[in-house]
Amino acid sequence: MQSLAFGCDTARAAGGLLPIGEACARAAAQCRTVSGAETVPLASSSGRVLAEDIRAVRACPPSDRSAMDGYALAAGQGVAADTRLRVCGRIAAGHEGDAVAPGFAARIFTGAPLPPGADTVVMQEQARPWGDGILLARPVAPGDHVRRQGEDVMVGDLLGEAGMRLDARRIALLAAQGIGSVTVRRRVRVAVLSTGDELRAPGDETGDGTGTFDTNRPMLIALLMAAGLEVVDGGQVRDDPAALAAALGDLSGSADLVLTTGGASVGEEDHAERSLGLAGGTGETLKLDLKPGKPAVVGRIGEAAYLGLPGNPVSALVSWSLLGRAMLARLEGRPFAKPEGVPLPLASRLLRKPGRTEFIPARLVSGPHGPALEPLGSTSARLTPLVEADGFAEVPATFVSGMPGQRVAFHPFGCLLVP
Repeated sequence: MQSLAFGCDTARAAGGLLPIGEACARAAAQCRTVSGAETVPLASSSGRVLAEDIRAVRACPPSDRSAMDGYALAAGQGVAADTRLRVCGRIAAGHEGDAVAPGFAARIFTGAPLPPGADTVVMQEQARPWGDGILLARPVAPGDHVRRQGEDVMVGDLLGEAGMRLDARRIALLAAQGIGSVTVRRRVRVAVLSTGDELRAPGDETGDGTGTFDTNRPMLIALLMAAGLEVVDGGQVRDDPAALAAALGDLSGSADLVLTTGGASVGEEDHAERSLGLAGGTGETLKLDLKPGKPAVVGRIGEAAYLGLPGNPVSALVSWSLLGRAMLARLEGRPFAKPEGVPLPLASRLLRKPGRTEFIPARLVSGPHGPALEPLGSTSARLTPLVEADGFAEVPATFVSGMPGQRVAFHPFGCLLVP
């Protein structure tokens, strides 16, 4: 089947809408990389951003090591099958062994250093007991089953560079060097504020039941905390420009990024850009080639960057995953590129109105030729499809309908929602 173009921002989207990549760049331009660093234990550094380059000071492995349980010997130019060797010692991981002469072999275990004179390890399954020695069951070539010194890391190799976010894999690499602590940038502080007269805090059972429980603030706070950021809960503000301006002024004094949801469009009750100006900030309302999440406000207030997200929860989530992550990367001093996604075939027919690039919740299912995508609907206010989905299918603006087998870009939540 025909494939669609993935992740391609045009110079200007239809209707004067801003391409996603350009919108991300404009949002990031409002941010300044945070200053300040601290040294933290390596075991507590997951999610932190390196403040300096780290290079290897020792080779890994530090010496030739056995890759198998077996016998270490000097193979020279090779040893024939049925050769008999006397066993002259036993070497466990963490221990050194005596030299091995030709005609001898040392019992050795995985991870143990090769003794002097040995250049090969014979798997224990390929050696049969013979008196006080072994009988080789197959020919042996020099270098078999040996982990060479420095084959993983050489002295001077770059293990991590400034601006890199640490994860469990990188932490393991640093731990293998004996590194116990790392210098990282201070955590970015993000203040989160919800707006709307209709909002009620979860757990608030007062009122006549006509309000809407605030979903965006708990959702965004959870994402930010999972990313290892410092979060300031700014609560809720009613739809009043002066009240929102006062809240923005207060929060901007303690945050690197102020994040609001609701009021990001240009309607009579949308006050984000106006309130930003009343608080002494500057900003602009962006109209993105994006569905859901067409409107967003980006700017600065005091020393803080500002991002105003739409009020519908799916819109807020999609906008944060693009604009918010671009801003966070700049604040942390990391590079950012608009995510491209993985091309996967549709599992069923998809109908939509063309006009904007759309992110649709989708579930991974088994197709006739491997993984496929089952779209789960595109209503920006519904949360159930988000819970049932494995990620978003990105559908280009020109896309009208797709048949099973046609490919679209897929963004797993694990890639799109983490920094």
